[in-house]
Parts: sequence; C-alpha cells; structure tokens
Amino acid sequence: MTYLDNFDYDAMFGNDSGENERDQSLREYFVEVPEFRKFFNSANELGFVRARKGMGKSAMLKVLSLRQKEENPEDVVIFTTGNELMGMGDFTGKSQAYLENHWKQVICKRICVEIGRKINVALTDLEMSLVEAAELEGYKDLNILSALTERAGGMLQKALAAAGGAAILEASKKRGVNNPEQALKNFQAKGDRIVWVLVDDIDAKYVDDDDHQQRIGAFFSAMRSLAFGVSGLRLRASVRTDVWRNLRKMEDQDKLRQYVIDIAWRDDALRTIITRKILSYLKREQFPPALKWGEAQNYYDIFDQVFYGRFHWSKDNVEPFLPLKFLAGGRPRWMGQLAKLAGAKAGTKRISETNLYDAMPEFGQEKLSDIQKEHSHQFAQLDKLIQSFRGGKREYNRYQLLKLISEKFVEKIVDVPGINGYPYRDVEQLAEFLFEIDFLVAHRPGKTDFVTYNSDPELFSTEENRQNKLLWAVHSSYRNFLRIQ
Repeated sequence: MTYLDNFDYDAMFGNDSGENERDQSLREYFVEVPEFRKFFNSANELGFVRARKGMGKSAMLKVLSLRQKEENPEDVVIFTTGNELMGMGDFTGKSQAYLENHWKQVICKRICVEIGRKINVALTDLEMSLVEAAELEGYKDLNILSALTERAGGMLQKALAAAGGAAILEASKKRGVNNPEQALKNFQAKGDRIVWVLVDDIDAKYVDDDDHQQRIGAFFSAMRSLAFGVSGLRLRASVRTDVWRNLRKMEDQDKLRQYVIDIAWRDDALRTIITRKILSYLKREQFPPALKWGEAQNYYDIFDQVFYGRFHWSKDNVEPFLPLKFLAGGRPRWMGQLAKLAGAKAGTKRISETNLYDAMPEFGQEKLSDIQKEHSHQFAQLDKLIQSFRGGKREYNRYQLLKLISEKFVEKIVDVPGINGYPYRDVEQLAEFLFEIDFLVAHRPGKTDFVTYNSDPELFSTEENRQNKLLWAVHSSYRNFLRIQ
C-alpha cells in the first residue's frame, strides 16, 4: 500500500475549539446524529445543547449558524458568547426579576447592534439599549425584527432632527451610507424575517455561588420567555452538564428540560469524526488514492495511513481507534489533542503504539488541568483530592478506595468543602464524585471492559459495590502523569 509522507498532524486534526475551526473543515468532519434534529429544526423556537467540555457544543452552534446563513440568507443570524452579552449589561448582585428582564433587554440590544451592522450605521450610538421589558410584551404579535427596526427608525429620525443629527449623518457617510433612514427602510422592507440568536459558553466563568446561580438561571428563563413571548425569534444556547445540574436556584428548570438535548457520542459517530478529519486532510494534500476513497468503504485504509498497525490494549490487539477513544474519555476535542501529541512524537511518520503511550505524560497533565477547571466549582479541593492518588495503585475495591481517600485526603484537609452544592457528609461522596467526573472508572474482576459514569450513573451506590464486588481504577489517561503503576 502507498503511504503519504511528511504528515502535518496539527493541520490534519484541526483546531481544538469548534468555534475557531475553519468553516470548510468543520463542515467536512461534523457528524449529525438523530438526537440533534430537534436542535437544528428551524420550526423550534428554543433549544439548548448540554454536554461536558470538549464534546462539541460550540461546533454544533457554529454548524447551525453556517447552515442558516447558507439556506436562508435573508434571516439574521447572530453567533455570540455569554461574555459578550454580559459585557453589554449590569448583572451583579441583582434580584431574579431584574436579571430576567435585563437579559431580555441585552438580547434585544444585541439584535439591534446586528441591525446596525447590516445597514452600516452604528445604532448603538442612538441608545438602542433602551428596550424596556414593558415594550417587549407588545411584540407578541409583531415580528421582533420589524418591531426593532421600526423603533430604530423613530429614534433615527429624532436623532437626525436634533442638534447632533448632522454629526450622525456625517458619521454614516463615512461608512458609505448617504441616507441612514433609507438604509434602515430598505432593510426592513425585506419582510418579517427570522432572527437567530446563538449563545455559546454562557457558563464560561461559572462559579457555584448565589450570584452566578441567579445570573445564569435568569438567562435561561429569559430565553424561554423571549422565545415564546415574541414572534420571529429562534434562540439556541449551550451549557455544560455539570453547570446545568448545579443550577439549584433556577425556578424554570423543569419547564426547560423539554428543550434540552444531550451530546453522547457513540463509537460509530466518533470513528466517523476522526475518519473524516484524516480523509479531508489527505484530499487537501492531493493524495491520489484518497481522492477515490469513501469514509465507510475505506475506513481501515484511511486509518492505516495515519496509525501504524494494531495496538496492544486490554490483553488484545485492537484497532488504534479503541485506545485513542478510551484514553481521551470519548471526547472529540481530547481525541484530537491526543492524536496531535502522538503525532508530534511520530514526527512526519505514521503514529505507532509507542508514540501514543509516549504522549501520555503530557496529555495526562493537560487533561487533569482541564477537569480541574471544568469541575472545581463542584468541589473546591479537587486538585488535592486527585493528588492523594499520586504514586499509588491503579485499582481498588470499595473498602480500599474509601480508606485511601480518608487517610490521604480527609484527615489532612480536616475541613472538607461541600460537593455539588451540598455539605460534605462522608468519604463515599468524594469517591462517587471522582467516578462522576471520570477520574475513576469501574470494572468487574476478570472482565476487561470498563464502566463509566455516563453508562451507569447509579453504579457506585449499588449493592454490588457495597459488597466489594467492583474494582475502581484510576483512568488510564492519568496514570502516567500521577506515576501510578
């Protein structure tokens, strides 16, 4: 078989963040599973995607943005972030009622900013943030784009008639707009179009305190109120699973569940993502055989271009995808990161089993850093809890696990902080939390397969575990860095 020389693994596996990936690359490797249909359906006013970090939430929002712009070019599509929206308002130390109404105003202000961009006039200069909650109620039977452009037109006329009108007109001319009023009318004349507002990383700086609880909870309540309180809006947002679970102060959570989808990648979908990334790269490099290959028919040919032979795993020789998936916790972002690190060890050659395992110390360190950032709001002493396993065994039965945590962590910390918003009660809480964040995985003696929290969330509290019939292993990806044998 002919092989491509001189690989560029960074180019092959792309950007670690979906929102920063090149549009064409994202289109080529994105995999849409049936569970995503509700989120992508333009008939649905509201939708939230929930998943852990690195699972593809940002990529989903970006793909939705690209599709709507291509399929419905007259629609207004706004891709924004939680940080951008929070920077447009004052959300500190406010009541729940204030926060919900203020979120509505900020979202409408962001739409107004987009209207200004479309007509090349800075509508923010005209105090477009003054969209009162009372006025929003009047939009119920009026398309929101028509309502906001009508309001903008009235404010534009007043501004041009006032003393500062000449300055505004002159500023508009510099942007290439001779008549800002006419530009606005032309924009509005295109009919009652749909406005998409896609909000990524609303929980980027989430801390589990009352202020963040109220602020983020009010955001979701405001999204629901806006989606069904006015016409012509399609609202989507992403949220981390751990943050959603901790929003104990969100009154509307039970009403919002029907609009939430979860990302849970099956092996076939993960295989397709990696295969498409490799095949896309090979085609960009004009590798002759790849120009005729299909991702399904030539799966083994495509993988064999990058990974050298079969790898030893769980006392067996397996296709490279299996250890890559497990070591990366089944998260597409981490799989790409690990492949790139292993590629750096391989240089310009194919990735061997040795290259993959040589990358584990660096990958384990990065992954530990990631889970500490992701879950520290759930448990403030997570770093010290994890370090209590350093230099220890790779697996424990329940009794041994609880003994280690008690002696190496609890007795040294003394004042153990709360877990997931609840006061510390006993050592079992800590062990189950480590299972929840995939630091620990379970397996049954004599069996080679591992059980993760996502596949069986209740496993730790079962009678099987209480009778010490399960073994709890530190996830393989952390063992090398923590010097666990």
